[in-house]
This record gives sequence, C-alpha cells and structure tokens, in this order.
Amino acid sequence: MNVCVVIPVFNHADTLPAVARAAQKYFSVIMVDDGSTDNPRLPEDIAVARLEQNRGKGAALRAGFQRAVELGFTHAITMDADGQHSAEDLPKFAAACARQPDALIVGIRDLKTSGAPGHRRCSNAVSNFWFRVETGVRLADTQCGFRCYPLALTQRLKAHSQRYAFELEFMVRAAWLRTPIMPVPVTCSYLPDQIRRSHFRPVVDLARITTMNIGLVLQSWFVPQSLRIAWSLGQKKTPRQTVGNFFSEHAHDPLRMSLAVGLGLFCGIAPIWGYQMIVAAALAHFFRLNKAITLVASNISIPPVAPLIVGIAFILGHWMFTGEVLALSWPQMTRASTFKFFWQFLIGSIALAVIVATVGTIATYAVARLVKRK
Repeated sequence: MNVCVVIPVFNHADTLPAVARAAQKYFSVIMVDDGSTDNPRLPEDIAVARLEQNRGKGAALRAGFQRAVELGFTHAITMDADGQHSAEDLPKFAAACARQPDALIVGIRDLKTSGAPGHRRCSNAVSNFWFRVETGVRLADTQCGFRCYPLALTQRLKAHSQRYAFELEFMVRAAWLRTPIMPVPVTCSYLPDQIRRSHFRPVVDLARITTMNIGLVLQSWFVPQSLRIAWSLGQKKTPRQTVGNFFSEHAHDPLRMSLAVGLGLFCGIAPIWGYQMIVAAALAHFFRLNKAITLVASNISIPPVAPLIVGIAFILGHWMFTGEVLALSWPQMTRASTFKFFWQFLIGSIALAVIVATVGTIATYAVARLVKRK
C-alpha cells in the first residue's frame, strides 16, 4: 500500500504552502494546478500536475489520480487547498485504508460544531438524502472533499460530471459497484477567510449537482443494477443486451417473475386511472421486482380490453353488494343510483384486480417453472 495526498488548487497561493507542508509530514504530496493565475511558493519535493485552463475540481482530481498512478501510488487522499481540512487526520485515513484497502474512505465532518454556514449544512443534508435514495446507503456527510480513493477504482470507474458534482457522482457509482464506503470522522474549520476563499458557487454548482442527482435518481429507479454497473465502468451494450438487462433483473427466479406479473395486472385493473404505471413502477421498486415485466403487465387495460374490464367490474361489484345479477337499463340511472353503482364498480374493480392478479401469478409461475425445468 503506497499512499499519497492529492491537493487540487485554483488560486490558493496564500494557503497552499502551509497545507502542503503539513501534509508532507505524513505522505508524499501531488499538487494539481487547475489553471491558477497566481504563483504560490511550493515546498520542495512536491509533484505537480498542471491544467492549462480552469476546468473544475472534477477535472483536477482526475489529473491528480492519473499522476499518482504514474508515480506508483495505490491510494490517494484528497485535501482542499483552502486549509479547511486538518493534516492531523491523515493517519486516520491510512489506518482505515490498511483495514480495508478496496474501500472508498469518506471524511465525516461535524458541520454544526465547526461553524459551517447554514446554506452549507442545508445543501449537505439534501445531498445526504438523495445519496440514500440513489444507493440505499446512509451517510452523514456526502460533500466532504477529504477522502481516500483506491486508485485502481479511479481508473475503472467512469464519472462524467465536472467540477464539484464529480465527487458525489463518483461515490454514487462506487456504491452501485458494491464498493465498501467507510466513514471516518474528521475535523474541519470554517473561518470567515476560508469561506471567502472557497470557489464553491452556491447557485451554479448546486444547480449542477441537482441536475446530476435527478439523472442518478432516475437511473437508480428505472435502470437495472447490472446495466448501471456496466455504464459506470464505461462498458457499451448492444440494444438486445440492454433490453435483456431490463427484463432479467430480479426475474431469474420463477416466483419473483410471477409476482411481477401479478403486481402489474393488479395495478392495471385497479381503479387508479392515469396512475397505473406510476404506482406499478413504484411498488415494483419497493418490493424489488422486475419493473419492465410489471409495466408490461400493467398495460392490460388497453382500449380493446378496457370496456370488458369495466363491464365485468360492474357485474362483479353489483353481485357482491346484492347477490343478484346486474340488470340495468338507462331509465334507472338517477343521481342516487349513479353514486350507488359507482361504489359497486369501485369494489368490483378491486375484486377483479385481485382475482386476475392471482390467476396471472399462478399461471406465470407454472409456465416459468416448466420452462426452467426444460
């Protein structure tokens, strides 16, 4: 295990020398100059990677990781150049890295105690929420730039975001790859001078992070994990392979496949008009059933079949209320009878949805077992 410290820099001439010297007490340091216009005095024996133009923190980190790989390092601890992070916490990352070398180790700050501005605490809380939605992993701080990256992972994983959104996207995709994410408590400071030196733009950068989160949430909800893993590794899939991934997730077992069909049939017949597919997708996601199969089955109420479903629901509901076969003529349709028949139709629809879903589940299970056996 060979650890270095990567410090992305953009016009931090007043703070960088002290930060670099403090980090050098523990590990070799690589500074990534992200198109700075000032000229900091760097300590001796520090490796430098330069970007001709300012391209943002994401691009600077990629350049730093690549330089670290070229120099033979296996892990890179990233620190901010504004003095927010304490070099005394570096041994914590080294110890955690020794315990689990393949883990992505993330610094966890106490933002309230350290005096972080309110908008920083708020944005971090929102980021934590979306990270849990996207990955199912609960993490107390998803925006801390004090981290330890396995460099082998940085070479495999493809995060597309630029600037500050890169770190969050990298962590989400790492979680999708089932990379262990290990939290480490760290100290930080938010002095007025440090806040002014930060290049984080609350409006522009938060808008970019929000846009990225929308895309990641949609992927986590609708794209199979096997396909998300392939995309995160930069692997290309043919259209046939892509469709196969959509219909195979959570469907290798006959029982789960039949339950997906049953759930789709129930949502397609249940009286939730206009929301059948939304509810079907949400329930399939919650119960970890195949969404593609569920959505296809929920389309049972297509125009040629819909009148038949409505008629059977009327007849079934009337029989459940009265025990008699429905015999209805147009003159009988008063306001009171319309309300009564509506409730009969509502109950009949739910009963019909349960019956059809049960029959569909049993039939699909039987066919799937037979096909699997053969």
